[in-house]
Amino acid sequence: MRKLGTLSLALLLILNSTQAQLLKKLTPVTAFSAALSSVIENYPNNYNRIQGVSLPSDDDRDIFVSGIGLPGASSCVIYRFHSKEDTTASWQARLYNGEDYAEAVRIYKSSFKQLKQTRFNAGSTKLSFDGQMEPPAEELRFTSSILRPSERTNLYKNFIAEIEIVGSATGWSVNLNLFSRKEDTERY
Repeated sequence: MRKLGTLSLALLLILNSTQAQLLKKLTPVTAFSAALSSVIENYPNNYNRIQGVSLPSDDDRDIFVSGIGLPGASSCVIYRFHSKEDTTASWQARLYNGEDYAEAVRIYKSSFKQLKQTRFNAGSTKLSFDGQMEPPAEELRFTSSILRPSERTNLYKNFIAEIEIVGSATGWSVNLNLFSRKEDTERY
């Protein structure tokens, strides 16, 4: 009887631990997708509703803090470019910045998978993303995977989500960019 009790307790602890690990793995995807959906749903408003305080500008763009951040991101910003032809803004999350290439690749791949799992409201329909992941290679120093909405609705006709891994003299960064890009044959 004592062995049965010990075995039952051990089994209960293992199941409880496994469930906690499973929930830990699932929760970040849900939080990531929920936050990302909120950002994407602000794209038709040119991210105006989530624009926060102004940061120091570059020569060709104004930079603002995003009112919505992604779990695990070190920064989330909105860029407003000084262009007369294209007044769309872009949104960027810095998902990794460091020296560890293997960690940068892990975050690049994980973020791509989470992006593919994200569903967002596009008017009267829910959309997801289509696209293939470009495999990163350390010798390239730059890899980018582009995803587009599963359907090209009016609101999201030119919308692009891009995951990029970039190498520099100081290390590696992984960014998620959300922006508008017309076909090369179209003008803004």
